[in-house]
This record gives sequence, structure tokens and C-alpha cells, in this order.
Amino acid sequence: MMILVRILGALALACASGAAIAQERERIVFSVISTEQTEAVEALWQPFVEDMEETTGLEVELVSAIDYAGVIEAMRFGQVDVGWFSNLSGLQAIRLADAEVFAKTLYPGGQEGYRSVILVRDDSPIRTLEDLLVCDGSLSFALGDPNSTSGTLVPLAYIFAPRGIDPQSCFSQVTNANHEQTALAVVNGFVDAGTNNTTNLDRLRQTRPEALADLRILWTSPLIQTDPIVWRRDLSEEVKSELLSFFLTYGFRGDAAQREYEQAILEDLFLGGFLPATDEHLLPIRRLELMRDLAETQASDALEEGERATRLEQVELAMRELAVEERRVAVRDLADDLIEARGRMEAEPDAASADINTLVSAFLSAQPRIEVERRIRRVTASELTRGLIGLGAGLALFTLLMIRSRPPRFGPSRLMSDRLIDAAIWSGLFGLLIWSFWPAEMFKLPLLGTNAPRMGEYIAGFFQLDLDGWETYARQTLITVQIALWGTVVAVIAAIPFGLLASRNIAPVWIVQPVRRLMDAFRAINELVVAAIFVAAVGLGPFAGVMALALHTTGVLAKLFSEAVEAIDDGPVEGVRATGAGPMNEVVWGVIPQVIPLWASYALYRFESNTRAATILGLIGAGGIGQVLIQNIRSFEYGKTATILLIIIAAVTAVDLISQMLRKRLV
Repeated sequence: MMILVRILGALALACASGAAIAQERERIVFSVISTEQTEAVEALWQPFVEDMEETTGLEVELVSAIDYAGVIEAMRFGQVDVGWFSNLSGLQAIRLADAEVFAKTLYPGGQEGYRSVILVRDDSPIRTLEDLLVCDGSLSFALGDPNSTSGTLVPLAYIFAPRGIDPQSCFSQVTNANHEQTALAVVNGFVDAGTNNTTNLDRLRQTRPEALADLRILWTSPLIQTDPIVWRRDLSEEVKSELLSFFLTYGFRGDAAQREYEQAILEDLFLGGFLPATDEHLLPIRRLELMRDLAETQASDALEEGERATRLEQVELAMRELAVEERRVAVRDLADDLIEARGRMEAEPDAASADINTLVSAFLSAQPRIEVERRIRRVTASELTRGLIGLGAGLALFTLLMIRSRPPRFGPSRLMSDRLIDAAIWSGLFGLLIWSFWPAEMFKLPLLGTNAPRMGEYIAGFFQLDLDGWETYARQTLITVQIALWGTVVAVIAAIPFGLLASRNIAPVWIVQPVRRLMDAFRAINELVVAAIFVAAVGLGPFAGVMALALHTTGVLAKLFSEAVEAIDDGPVEGVRATGAGPMNEVVWGVIPQVIPLWASYALYRFESNTRAATILGLIGAGGIGQVLIQNIRSFEYGKTATILLIIIAAVTAVDLISQMLRKRLV
């Protein structure tokens, strides 16, 4: 027992030292929208974030996501504090997350804008917009995220809305993805055309030059202003001041070596620095929205004349109000002064730095001040400390188990090796759980209670059903069920021979092991990945989803079928063998009759699971309701999302009831 006390003491000492070593700093979450691979974006931004931490004294957590809506909702509920957004997603953050613009990006060379483009393959027969907009269902198209400016809003406002064209009805398939995925989808022939922007093309020119060689720009938009940097309005004035000073001076401060180092980081990010901005930076985006709404209202055949006139009047009123706001130039002079001061950094570093600090203070004082409470500080343990805590906890449990497992004096004896193995297994598992406590962020468990009202507020948005288009949702859900049905049937047909060949009591070991490893591979690969592979072979549409589900489900069912075969009674098999029947007859008459009930139950269960899985395959163009569902979530159309979810729940419930009935008949 003394050993246990010493171990627990060492564990407590490790915890205390870890807390003492950790720095107690105010923590913020900085989010960047990923228009390409998330890990690549995080690697590019990490040096910038490290400089932000060192300069501001804040603890900065970097998060990157390809889903605009998720980041906006995270900011809305206080899980993201500062972020680099696209123009449209920044506008949504202002509307939904009580955010505000405080800076904007500047491109290398001083450019203050970029352009949206539509891409096709270089060898595509599509030469003009008229070729693309034939709208006979023969072509497929890729839009960006619903909250993307260049990927969605600009093409809708300048191309589709003025012509009265709905992309969903014009093309055979419309997918949504980030810019890099869209470009690669066009290159690989997954879609006939897709949206992108000139900034991302510049990045691809460095990272994937071979892909750009096969692309051609079909259309280019007017200039779009650069992206905004947004923070939550309720950040403390102290934190805002530190952040604003850092962003507006980054790349133009310190001596020549520091400026060169920071400019190199900005160059890797395809940035030239930051300028001050306010919410007025997004006025052109609001005008684009109104242009889109005006064109769609004028071209819609579904509106009665009275309703059309009312909507047109509302849009025109909004345009007049916007024109008044556009006359303001609140920060233009300040931005010009900042650029001028930066230009004097090399010649007059001290005077220029003083002028920059004065301009930053002037800009911050012009922002509305909001009194807020200090944000909660967080104490974290280092990786070494976490490992020591996990090891100490495991050793403590090991010692306790060894003491408790000692056999009684007059009881049955127990081998020391068994005691050691049992104690090692359980203490190892416990130690791993403790070690994983911080990486898995289990310390956030209390937030489920304290932030329950936030979850309720979010869920409340789903209680306002929008039944417009429910017939389309029902039809797409039916296709999803049909995909699941055929995927399951194909899997059952394939799993029967694989399941028999993977059974130790049926096949020799030199067949069993390779077949089992092959089935492991089938199960290990997610359906979305498999679907993408089949899209390359058979194109967009439900058949790719059928094959993806079939491949994955074959791996699952083959394992279950083989386990059922290995558990059979050998008596019937020996009886068939006694008649002189061959191996095939032994299987047909001695094995299969015993396992049919279990096989049927497994197959029906997988059908239910595949119905759920098939709802996601639409994300990569494999048919069904998945794409419509995600698109409505990303567009904050929670009423329509709720309608889709209800239809999916009804479909899954129907499948469950049917499978229960069939199980009773078959088992």
C-alpha cells in the first residue's frame, strides 16, 4: 500500500508541475476558411499564428475548415473568435454571429481584388457561355460552397439569375465543393465545368501546375474586393486592440530582417498585408445579392403578378437604402494614410511606427465600444505532462489490481502470469484513457450543460418547417433508398462466397487469411472514398453510390457470414458427408440451411444502415438526398433542412418496419 501512496503522490506532483509550467493566457480561436486541403492551409498559417501569439500575448488556437456554415455557427455560439472569411461568408457572420469586419486582406503587389472564373477542360467542346447554358440536362456543373462569393454568389448574380436559369434544373448534376476540389473535378472529367477564382488558380499554379495545364477559363467576372478579417463584437477592447495592431502592422514593423521574414510568411499565404476595414467593406456583396434577387424575381414563372410586384418593390427599396450607405467612405482616408506610413518604414522607421500606432488607435476608437466580461483563461498541460499523468495513473491502477488480485490464503491459487497480464491490460487501457483526455478535449464535457441554451437556440431553427419543394426532397430520398437496396443486394451476392472462403471450418488457411485481409480492406475504406473512385469510372449519379455501398457492405457481411458459418453444428455436415456427397453438397445441404436465418438478419440490418449511409453519398455526386441536405444546412435554410430530415426519418422508419416484418418471416 505504501507503494501505491508514493505513486499517487508522484501523480499529484506531475499534475501540479504541469499546471505550474503552463502559461495562463487569454485564449482565442482563429479560424481560416480552407479552399483547398485543410492540412496544407493549416501548415501555411501556422507561422503567422505563432507570431500572433508572441506579439499579442494571447493563446491562439488555429482551426481550419472547408465548411463555411460550420465556422459561422461556431462563431455565433462563441467557439470561434476571429476568422479569415470570404466576402459572402463574412456577411453571413455579421448577420448571424454578431460579428464585425475590422481588416481586409491585401494581395501581393497591392491588388485589392480578385475575380471569379468558370473552368472547363482545355479539350472541352464548350467554347462559350451559350454552349454551357444549353440547359438540356447533358452537362454537369460544380458550384462552390453556398456561402462562397466567387464560387456561388458571383456566378449566380452575373450569369444564371439574369438569364432566369436555375442551375439545378439546367444541368444533369450540380455539386458543391471547395475551389481546389472543383478544379480537380473539372480536370479529371467528373464535371463538365466548375467555378473558381483567380487567387486559387495562382496558388494551384505553384502547387499543382500539371492540373492547370489541362484547364481553360471560359468566363471571368468583374473585380471582387479582397476577403475580410472578422471578429466577434463582444471581444474585450484590450484583445481587439492587440489583434488590430498586430494585423495592420504585420509585415511592416521592426528592422529590415523582421520585415523580410514576415513578408515571406505573407507571400506563402498569397497576401501582401492587411488594411483597416469596417462592415462597409461588404456593401458590394449586398448589392450582388440584391442583383441576384431582382433577376430571379423578374424571371420566376412560379410567382403571381401581385406577389412578383411586392417582391420587386422590396428589392428596389433595399437597393435605395444600400445606395445611401455606399456613399459613406468611413475608413478610406485612414487606409490611405496607413499605406503612406508603411512606405516610410525603411527610411523613417521610428516616425513611421509612431504614425502607424496612432492610426491603429484612431481606427479602434472609431469602432463602437462594448463592455464585456473578461474571457475565461485556460490552463493546459504539456504533452510530456500528459504522458506522465497517463503513465502514473496506469501504474497506480496496475499496483492496485495486483494487490486486489492476490488469492486468499485458503482460496484457489492463481498463476502470477495471469495476474500480471490482467493487470497490465486494464491498467494500460486506463492509462491510455487518461493520456487521451486532453487531445480528445474531454475537459469540454461540462460545456454540454453550461451551453445547453445555445444548443436549444440552434435546434429551435429547425422547428419552422418550410414545405416548399417537399416533392423533390421525397423523390431524392426515394432514390437514396433505392441506392441502399441495390447496394445491399449486390453485397449479399458477393458476400456469400467470400464469407464461405473466410470460414476456418470450410476453407484451408491459405485461402482464409488472404480473403479475410481483402475483406478488412473493403471495410476499412469509407463509402465516400469508394464512391469517388467509382465516380471516376462510371461518372456522377446513383450507380456510383450503389457500387460504393456494395463494396463496403461486402466486407462487413463477409465477416459476419463467416462467423456464422464457424459457429454451426458439425453434425448435419458430417451427416451429409456420410452419404458420400462432395464438398459443394456439404455446403449447400449441411451449412447454408443452418446459417440462412442469421444471414438474412445481418443483410436486413445492413440494408437499414445503408439507407442512412446513402444519404451522405450525394455529397460527391453519387445521387440521392445527401447533396440537397448539406446544401440547405450550409445555406442556413433550417426550415427546409427540417423538412428533409423528417422525410429521411420517415423513410428509415419505413425501411425498419419492413425489415422487421421480413425477419419474422425468414428467421
